Amino acid sequence: MTAPSCGMKLSFGEKFGYGLGDTASNFVWALMMNFIMYYYTDIFGITAAATGTMLFFARSTDGFFDFFVGAVADRTHSRWGRFRPWLLWLCLPLAIVFVLAFTTPSLTGGQKLVWAWVTYNLLMLTYSAINIPYGALSGVMTDDPLERTSLNAYRMGLAQVGGIIANTGFLPLVALLGGSNPARGAQLTVLAFSFVAVALFLVCFAATRERIQPPTAQKTRLIDDVRTLLANPHWIMMFLVGTVNIALAVVRGSAGIYYLKNYLGWDNVRLLGYFPAIPLYFFLGGLAMIGGAMLTRFVVSAIGKKRAFIASMAATALTAIPFYGLLPEQAGLIFTFHLLGTVAAGINATLYWTLVADTADYAEWKFGARTTGIIFSATTCAQKAGMGIGAACAGFLLDHYGYVPNVELSANAKQGILLMMSPIPAMGLLLLAGVFCLYGLTEGVCRTMRDGLAARRLAR
Repeated sequence: MTAPSCGMKLSFGEKFGYGLGDTASNFVWALMMNFIMYYYTDIFGITAAATGTMLFFARSTDGFFDFFVGAVADRTHSRWGRFRPWLLWLCLPLAIVFVLAFTTPSLTGGQKLVWAWVTYNLLMLTYSAINIPYGALSGVMTDDPLERTSLNAYRMGLAQVGGIIANTGFLPLVALLGGSNPARGAQLTVLAFSFVAVALFLVCFAATRERIQPPTAQKTRLIDDVRTLLANPHWIMMFLVGTVNIALAVVRGSAGIYYLKNYLGWDNVRLLGYFPAIPLYFFLGGLAMIGGAMLTRFVVSAIGKKRAFIASMAATALTAIPFYGLLPEQAGLIFTFHLLGTVAAGINATLYWTLVADTADYAEWKFGARTTGIIFSATTCAQKAGMGIGAACAGFLLDHYGYVPNVELSANAKQGILLMMSPIPAMGLLLLAGVFCLYGLTEGVCRTMRDGLAARRLAR
């Protein structure tokens, strides 16, 4: 007879406090996903091709650093645990480099490009150093599958609060604080975001606890961790899916602001006579993401994690297809498909990290070593690689189709933006959903793993 799962229940306060950590992270993440290309081309003043090259390099190469952070976090020993103290140590450094990355110095030509390369790479490295331990923390707070799903639902839901503030507030605050100087407005806006992020990271640190510890006799070398990782087929699937999924999201997210401002011409449009169209688009999208995150637990209870993940990718793809033919005056349809797509994306994002935590359980169950930090850091490598690939593709596509900042779009530029908004991400996600059918950690396998691990922990 198998032993029961530990069933570690979490309080509302701990789940909420944990989620606030991703509210803080999402001030950075949202701007990286949706506005960084626009900031560098239209405010900072470098070309789309140069921006794409820089983002590809930064997001692809710091994966090695991510892996190092995960290895160090797994081996961290403090009175606060292995992963929590990183929130305390690095929240202020992250805030400082965030502001520097959105500062436009009085430099010209190559000097300005050097500033962008240095500050953006520092931002990515610091973001990794705090976000990888934060993500791994969810894998050691509970082993209960529904509690873990619920915890990540709080994470994704509250992440969207940061995303809503960043996405809806960035352009209006840049105009309000900068006036005729958008570079100054961007710097002051990010400074305000940074103050809030520091406070939220500290709340997250205070509210959470680590409960799952590695086996007491576990003493692995880094090379052993790498071998275990590469022998884990389920993690490899999540790595590949994460890379492609994020790349497609970055292509579409990068195109979004150009689509709204330049293709639809919504820069100064007010819907129903009251609501600024672009902030409303991001605001309602953020609420829909929260709704998707909160629905995830019920969807998983009904059809299981694997099927829910596949369905969420397919639904996101199907809602992207209509954007290719929608016209600026069809605001109702634009918002309808946008909201349906972001609900599906909220489910997808929540389940992704839940599935990654399952691969950490598999590694401990199969190989007898729990390396949560390595698992999550290596998965973050996938996200960074995807961000790099997506940003490079977005930059090169914009350049190839002749996008020129602050002028009326040419017919070619409009075509490029539409391709990035609709058929490219839609086709990619449908293919990805088909590939994920091969994923092996079904509900039955996860139940067997959980009971086996519970028996071992009770024996220890």
